[in-house]
Amino acid sequence: MIKSLIIGIGCLIIFTSFTYTVAQEEVSILLGKNVTEWHAISAALISENRHEEAIKYYDKILEISPDDQKALLNKGSVLKDLDRHEEAIKYYDKILEISPNHVKALTSKGISLAFLHEWDEAEKLIVQAMELEPENKVIKSTMAQFLAGVPSIPAHGSIYDIKLLVTHRDSDDNLIAVSESSNTRYLPYSLTEKIFEKHLIEKNVVINGKTYDIAQKIDSFSPADDAMSLFSIFKTQYGHEIDVFLAFTPMLLTEKDDKLTVKWIIMKETT
Repeated sequence: MIKSLIIGIGCLIIFTSFTYTVAQEEVSILLGKNVTEWHAISAALISENRHEEAIKYYDKILEISPDDQKALLNKGSVLKDLDRHEEAIKYYDKILEISPNHVKALTSKGISLAFLHEWDEAEKLIVQAMELEPENKVIKSTMAQFLAGVPSIPAHGSIYDIKLLVTHRDSDDNLIAVSESSNTRYLPYSLTEKIFEKHLIEKNVVINGKTYDIAQKIDSFSPADDAMSLFSIFKTQYGHEIDVFLAFTPMLLTEKDDKLTVKWIIMKETT
């Protein structure tokens, strides 16, 4: 009995000591020894997709060094990866208060703003970053992703009334078909207004008691494809073609040397 009791007490002491040792090791891992070590641990955690744990280390760094730009940037990036974009922007803003031309903070904030559909402000920040480092491949890639991510929206019920008329003739100028747009869309940010103003032909036109500005664009060309149903007014920017106004028509089957004349009429309601 006594022997069993002694063995039991011994096991309990060993277990307690082991538990204490493990706990101490966990505390040691959690706390680390210095900022450099915390950065290394957090980076390892991120590589394992343990983002919430990494945030704890960045919080610890920022408790001691609130202006640590690496920790601010990395915590912002972790929050961005977790789709917590509004929180991420707060950390990018802290960096930009210290270093207004911090390229990574500008680019990262731009990405988060794009996810929040703040297209105009996102574009400004990414363009600013590109101007600071025009050959930076990461920023160029970010701009391409930004442009690809801006979704067009239906023109129906919006301030824009978009009409497209496509005249299709063969190589001998014989009329084949006339098609009208059945669905129109546009980009919902500042570039759209710039393109509209570029093609503006009349202002303050009153129609059925409403006032409109009217833009018009006419193009004639031989189609590169043998079938077409999508037409756009586009802008080449940052090396990419951005479709600003879009219109869909019934499918047009074309032959080599056919000619298409595309006429856009875009009315923007002003009152």
